[in-house]
Amino acid sequence: MRRAVIVRDSLGPLTSLVPVFTGAGFGKPVEVESVEALVAAALDNSADLLVLPLLTPSQAELDDVETLLRERPSMAAIGTAPTANSDLILAGFRRGLSEFLVAPADSAELAAALARLESRWERAPKGGHVTAVYSPAGGAGVTTVAVNLAHALALRKPAGRVAVADLVVGLGDVATQLNLSPAYDLGELVRKLDRADHESLQSIVESVADGMDVLTGTSDLELGEEVTAEAVQRIMTLMRSSYTYTVLDVEHTVSPRTIAALDGADRIVMVFQVTVAGLRKVKRALTLFGQLDFPVEKVVLVANRVGAGDVMPWPDVAKALGRPVDFRLPNAYQVVADAQTRGVPITANAAGPGAQALIEAYHLLAVRLMGQKGFVTGSNEVLPTARAGFGRLLGKLRK
Repeated sequence: MRRAVIVRDSLGPLTSLVPVFTGAGFGKPVEVESVEALVAAALDNSADLLVLPLLTPSQAELDDVETLLRERPSMAAIGTAPTANSDLILAGFRRGLSEFLVAPADSAELAAALARLESRWERAPKGGHVTAVYSPAGGAGVTTVAVNLAHALALRKPAGRVAVADLVVGLGDVATQLNLSPAYDLGELVRKLDRADHESLQSIVESVADGMDVLTGTSDLELGEEVTAEAVQRIMTLMRSSYTYTVLDVEHTVSPRTIAALDGADRIVMVFQVTVAGLRKVKRALTLFGQLDFPVEKVVLVANRVGAGDVMPWPDVAKALGRPVDFRLPNAYQVVADAQTRGVPITANAAGPGAQALIEAYHLLAVRLMGQKGFVTGSNEVLPTARAGFGRLLGKLRK
C-alpha cells in the first residue's frame, strides 16, 4: 500500500478525496500543517507521494522538498495552486514535482494524476535506459541534440537522474556547449574502469541544471586506443546502473567503439539534415544497421534544422530513405547560437524566433523515448534490448 503525505488544505477539503487515494492503492493520506512538517513526515513514513501548495512555502522550504526528491528518486510530488500559472508550474517541475493540480482538486483530475504516477512507478527501470544520438555525417548537430534531449528528459523528472555522456575522443563538444571546465572527464573514468563503481562515477561527472549530470569527453587523443569497444560496453553498464536515462553523444565514424555504443543502446536517435548527401549517408547507415540485425523500431530518424529551404518534400524524403522521418527539429539558428554562447541547454527557457517550437520538439522526442502513452503515436512500443555479443556484430561487418 502506498503512502501519501499532504499539507492540509493543499487539495482543498480532503474528506471527499480519500476514496480517490484508496482506490489508487494508497492508505488514508497523512495530513500535516506545513511544508517543514511534510518533509519530516515523509522521512518518518517512507512516503511515496507528497502533496503541497506552491504559493505559500518559503524558498527554503521548497529547497528542502527539492533536496528530498533528488535524494529519493522514487518519491513523487504534486504541487497545487488556486490557478494554473505557467511560471509557477514550470518552477515546480524544475524542483522535481511530477504533477500539478488546481486547488480545490477535482476528484477525476486527482485520480488521473495518481494513475499517471502509478504508471511512472511501474515503468521505473531496474536498469536504466540508454539512448545513443548518432549521425553518419559530421556537423549534423548530434551534440546539440544529445544535450537538449537529455535536458528535456531531466525536466520531465523521471524516477531517477538523467545523464549525457560524451563518447567522442579528442573533439567532444558537450563541455563546450555547457560551458564546463571539468576537473575530470571520460579519460579519468577509462583509466580507472577496472575498479569503477557508482561512487567513482559520481566523483567524475558534473551536475548541471535541473537534475542532469554530464560525463564530458576527453581531449586526450592518445587515450583513443584505450577507449575500446569493451570499455564503451563497461561504461554503458555503469551508466545504466546509476541513471534512469542516459543519452550518449556518439562519434560519427564507424569504429568498434561506435558500433558497441549503438548496439548496446536501447534506442538510436539518428540525426541528419535534409540534403542529398545527408540522405545518402542515412540510407547507407540504415543498410548497415540492417546488416547488424538492429530492429527497425530501434532507430528514430530525426531531421535537424528543418526549414523552408529544404531540398526535398517529405514524401520524397521518406521514399529515398525507405521509411518516414520520425521527428523534425525546426531550424532556429540564432536560438541555438545564443544558448551555446551562454552555456545552457536550449530547453532551459531559450527565447527568440522559433525557440518555443524547438523546445516543444525536444520535449516530444523526450516523451517518445520515455514511452509515455497518449502523447506521441507509437510511444508505447516495447523498447528492444541488446541482443548479441559484440564479436558477432564485427563478424557481420567483415563479411
